[in-house]
Amino acid sequence: MLRPFCQGLFSTYLRRSQPCLIRRRFLVTTPTHRPMAFYSLAPLTKQRVMQLKHSMEKNLNALGVLGRIYLAPDEGIGGINCQMSVPLARMDQVKNYFKSLESDFGKIEYTQGMEDTARPSFEKLRILTKKNLVATKHDIKSNELLNQPEYLTPEQWHKELKEKKEKAFLIDMRNQYEYNLGHFMNAIKMKVDTFRDGVYLLDELVENRDKEDDIYMYCTGGIRCSVVGPYLKNKGYQHVKMLKGGISAYGEYIKNQKEHSLFKGKNFVFDSRRIESITDDVLAKCFQCGSVCDHLVNCENNLCHLLFVQCDQCKSKKSTCSSHCQNVIQGIEEYKYDYDYHKQVQGVQSNGDHEPITFI
Repeated sequence: MLRPFCQGLFSTYLRRSQPCLIRRRFLVTTPTHRPMAFYSLAPLTKQRVMQLKHSMEKNLNALGVLGRIYLAPDEGIGGINCQMSVPLARMDQVKNYFKSLESDFGKIEYTQGMEDTARPSFEKLRILTKKNLVATKHDIKSNELLNQPEYLTPEQWHKELKEKKEKAFLIDMRNQYEYNLGHFMNAIKMKVDTFRDGVYLLDELVENRDKEDDIYMYCTGGIRCSVVGPYLKNKGYQHVKMLKGGISAYGEYIKNQKEHSLFKGKNFVFDSRRIESITDDVLAKCFQCGSVCDHLVNCENNLCHLLFVQCDQCKSKKSTCSSHCQNVIQGIEEYKYDYDYHKQVQGVQSNGDHEPITFI
């Protein structure tokens, strides 16, 4: 039993320490940044691309913006694809900067993350120039993208899919690992690991469709559909419809309107958040044991660095995607695979071999 004097000290300690812990918790979780993205297919010359690159490096760094921005000239699929983590205090300044570039990109419509974040969703600002804004095996030029599909707002998209249900011919233009985490109900899964391969599969999917049929398509933010939409229209398909702003915009619509979501599960995003929840449904499975799970991790073997789904129980046993990778980081084996992004997104079997895995 504590003596009265000690009891007093102990009570004082509890009273003083408890509020401290609460304040610290709120400091850590106070939102400071907003995930923002936009894209524009635009006819930029090589010279203008370089001018924009230098301007953005100077101005966005000064505003504390972090993210990944791709610029490409009009010799291929030209324009900008911009994913940023913007300080909340600098939102207006960042928007004003991009407003000054509307002569290059037109009116910019942003999509935002479902929630503001307590830390940036990117580690640094990277502005990269590419031959094509979107990589395809087809040699698509900017002038072939003029015949754009019909852009449906999230509200229009929701209404039409709700009415047509399973009768809608609906294509998910993302890669299979994105689909497995979340997708619109009744959407066709592209069993591919890259957008390049998806264009070929798209040809097969629409081969026997009537040219007057409605074709619905969606992706994360819209840019992939803005490329393959014209591709289909140029092949004679008259009624190609895409979700304006992609899943990101639809998530905002569902959140604000409190509608019953036709998209189930998580939206895969290309920053440190990795996923954002549209609904609480868990559609993916642990790569190693098959239990229902949608927690994404990277293999601790940096020679592999596979992004895969792993449950807490399997993670407690090993932090790698396979027994082989576990042996590599322990120095027992040498890594026997060439690093290949197209292989890494395929997943691994529970036997530890780097082979494709069947998702739900």
